[in-house]
Amino acid sequence: MARPQPRVVAIGDAIVDLVTPPMPPVPATDFQGEVSRFGRIPGGNATNFALQMASLGARTTFIGCVGADREAAFLRHAYRRGRVRAILRVDRRRPTGATVALTWSDGRRALITSLGANAGLRSRDVPPSAIRGADHVHRSGFWWTEGLIGRPSAALLARARRAGATTSLDVSTDPRGWAKKRIESVRLCLPYVDMFFGNETEVCAVAGVSSPSEAARHLCSLGAREVVLHQAEHGSTAVTLERVVSASAVPVPIDNPTGCGDVFNAAYVHAKLRGASIPDALQLGNACAAAHLANRDRPYPTLARVRRVLRSTSTTP
Repeated sequence: MARPQPRVVAIGDAIVDLVTPPMPPVPATDFQGEVSRFGRIPGGNATNFALQMASLGARTTFIGCVGADREAAFLRHAYRRGRVRAILRVDRRRPTGATVALTWSDGRRALITSLGANAGLRSRDVPPSAIRGADHVHRSGFWWTEGLIGRPSAALLARARRAGATTSLDVSTDPRGWAKKRIESVRLCLPYVDMFFGNETEVCAVAGVSSPSEAARHLCSLGAREVVLHQAEHGSTAVTLERVVSASAVPVPIDNPTGCGDVFNAAYVHAKLRGASIPDALQLGNACAAAHLANRDRPYPTLARVRRVLRSTSTTP
């Protein structure tokens, strides 16, 4: 009998992205450029995770905060279209969060975010019924949901654990520069985290260690059961106190460099919930990120599409 699809809850940021297509490198001076069009797409770490998880087939709930504006209507439509159940607090004093994303053909990007209504999200906006029965709870958009930084996030993750769910956390880059107090707010969460996701710079910053592998081990010693490193063109690595496992990236043309980490996270979690080994989960995550990276018009690949990417990779000499 087929295993039922997992129930997953994502808690975090609801953002609308205004994105450029990948541009050629520009000089490090004042510059006036031109692009064919801007893309207006759903954004935010938790929103991307939820939409990708639903595209893989999971029964997905997103919990966040939006304004009372047309950007909120845009996101509501995206959640409905993506088969994500959205539990949204409406903050009538603030606009829906927004990001301007400049992207380049070499994979670099610059993201400027106005957190807007995301600042209003609180623990009381997460219904106990949403956590009960969940197989997994993911927390991201950490810095943009200011009301949940630190102890509130730790308490939500602990509540999920007590309810029998596994948990994950991706804090992304601190826009205020990794002050000691903010690093401690991340560390407070680690004892309740099964999977901590981040790129090498983020993991080293939270650990206070310059070597990514040693930093990952240190975060495991602080409570995280597993640390998964996003390594861009070098693939990904999962670190526990007992082992280190790496998987190569899938080379594809760069069309959509924003959100790759979020869709990787969703595919990795989905694979683990379906019983996959760490190496297989890393490979699925890399393939999902590659499918996202290669196609701006279809940013959240289905499981069938991700598996096609995996098959094409295995037959490539």
